[in-house]
Amino acid sequence: MKQSIRPTWFCALKRHFRLAIKAVFVSGIISGAGLTVPMIAEANVTSVTVTPKRANVHVKGASALSLTWNVTRLEPTAPATVPVSSTNAILQINGTNVATLGGTLLRQSTLNPAQSETLRFSEVLSISSALARKIAEAPAGSVLISRTFTDTQTTGLARLSVFAGSGQGGALSINRIDLRFDNDARTDVIAKGDTRRAIAEINFRSSGLLKGEWRIIDPTASLGSARGRILQVVRQQVVSSGQGRTRIVSPALPTTKNGLYLLTFSVENAEGITELPVLRYFVLETSTKRPADNLTALSPGNGARVNQDTVFAWENVPGALAYQVEILTPGHDEVVSGKVVSAQDLKLKLSAFSLDNLNSGESYDWRLRAFDKSGRVIGSSPRQLLYMP
Repeated sequence: MKQSIRPTWFCALKRHFRLAIKAVFVSGIISGAGLTVPMIAEANVTSVTVTPKRANVHVKGASALSLTWNVTRLEPTAPATVPVSSTNAILQINGTNVATLGGTLLRQSTLNPAQSETLRFSEVLSISSALARKIAEAPAGSVLISRTFTDTQTTGLARLSVFAGSGQGGALSINRIDLRFDNDARTDVIAKGDTRRAIAEINFRSSGLLKGEWRIIDPTASLGSARGRILQVVRQQVVSSGQGRTRIVSPALPTTKNGLYLLTFSVENAEGITELPVLRYFVLETSTKRPADNLTALSPGNGARVNQDTVFAWENVPGALAYQVEILTPGHDEVVSGKVVSAQDLKLKLSAFSLDNLNSGESYDWRLRAFDKSGRVIGSSPRQLLYMP
């Protein structure tokens, strides 16, 4: 049998081919259609983290956030020096990019095979007052700041959560309740059978289930009844990444009985509120006529210049259950502000009024009225002039 003689280079090529095939089967992935080519190992950004993971900004005004980005990378094959960089940070609300922050961060990374290192990039990001307002108004947990880093081969991303104020998704806290009627009055006299509603403006921090109750004391109850009866139970989910605000409208208020009504909105988680605000309103018969000017006002004098410390004082009217001080536009019956107090009070400071609608440099009329337990007007004072300097 004749032996086949092959050149040395042919045998070497054959051995190389066999090793290559073996490497493909060891490193590759077998699929139904054949073999996929094995991936060539490259330099990698293996992780990106940021410190801190949560940050707070001021609800009002600008803020500065000090951040440190940590980029870890691995060089698996050959010695190399590569740039590791990030163009800018992104502020994102509800998945939408709303602003770019900061500038380019850049460092060189030099590694030998199988080495890894962590590069630290420190920066201070400026948050404007306009962006702070957007953050405060955003739903809880929806505000993120992110940066993407690359080493020219692969990329990595890190994010931190941003909140306004001191809220970081903690328990819901109610810190302010403001009550008014739907005609913007803080105290009112309503004709029997008319419709009126109240509005509660509530400031809160963080997010959660707001649990509240509209409560009312009607003319059949004692003025000493602190809590009254429940007019409506309110359950409303509120969300904010910091300071939030919500508006709750009452059901139609009862106006079927003459007399004085006291209305409030009580809530859970209101540790920051020492006293709940109370709205007062009187219900009168539509046929009620204004009596003669038989209520004597003691102060201030007609045409007096007033300030928040000015005291309205008057003489007692027998049979009165409550008194009302009204501030009106001069010569008209349009009520600008007012206050209803129980019969035990015969004086009232101007600071007790809602002064939002009283303008400096303008004159107003004011008068007093007395009501009995049936809601009838049993006393009235002449209109007098006052001036807000």
